[in-house]
Amino acid sequence: MKRILILPNPLKPKALEFTAVLSELLPRYDFAPLLEQEIAESLNLRNLEYNPSGNWDGIDLVIVLGGDGSMLNAARKVYPHQIPLLGINMGRLGYLTKIEIHQVETALADLQAGKYQYEDRAMLEAEVIRGGQLVAKFTGLNDLVVAKNASSRMIRLETRIDGKYFTTYPADGLIVATATGSTAYSLSAGGPILDPRLEAILLTPICAHSLYARPVILHREALVQIVLDATHTDMSLTADGQTGITLQPGDIINFRRALYYTKLVYFENQGIFEVLKIHLGEGRV
Repeated sequence: MKRILILPNPLKPKALEFTAVLSELLPRYDFAPLLEQEIAESLNLRNLEYNPSGNWDGIDLVIVLGGDGSMLNAARKVYPHQIPLLGINMGRLGYLTKIEIHQVETALADLQAGKYQYEDRAMLEAEVIRGGQLVAKFTGLNDLVVAKNASSRMIRLETRIDGKYFTTYPADGLIVATATGSTAYSLSAGGPILDPRLEAILLTPICAHSLYARPVILHREALVQIVLDATHTDMSLTADGQTGITLQPGDIINFRRALYYTKLVYFENQGIFEVLKIHLGEGRV
């Protein structure tokens, strides 16, 4: 592990400031720091500029500076190149960005000494079919969500699992989440907390107009298909709440486990549920 690409959240001044600091720290631990062109130019560090050109050749690790949203964005950005991610927390929650600023030098020393492991996190993919044609494809580390937008009118989601009719949700939407995403939007919609190492697929309806609509946990190889039944076009599919597409009545969305994983770097002293206990237990979400 030698060449490290630093990906700061450009909207966080603190992340940009620390990018310059980290660029000086990394060589002390025998790592070569790299920056994307726009960031390198903004920080006047053009000598560290790197243009991935779609293949990400030569990158051994990506260090993300920001919050969990920054990690989600990075996971989709490096998909499917299987480049490990290490997050330095500059947000509030830090489920995925587990390193705090005061721990950075210890983490770099552990990286240099090989005192780390990889944790594979399952991802999901969705295909939008319209008129028999594929019009969009998305991947997500947390979740893929079909939901109405500003309209107050609910939508009906005819849902099939492995090709067989399961149910129709009259609801504001449906969250299709990974175990990693079980502590995100799905949790606020009443879904269960899953061990993030699981490769299950979690279905959580959003404000379902039914007494019997409950979250469902599916096998990792399950294929989920949703057919939209609505009288309006004010609805969308979003990946990790960050990118998406406007949907049309009659659209078919196919969900499945993605082929590749997000690889997270973690250290021996990091417990999987420690952050969850701290933030949820103290009501600090």
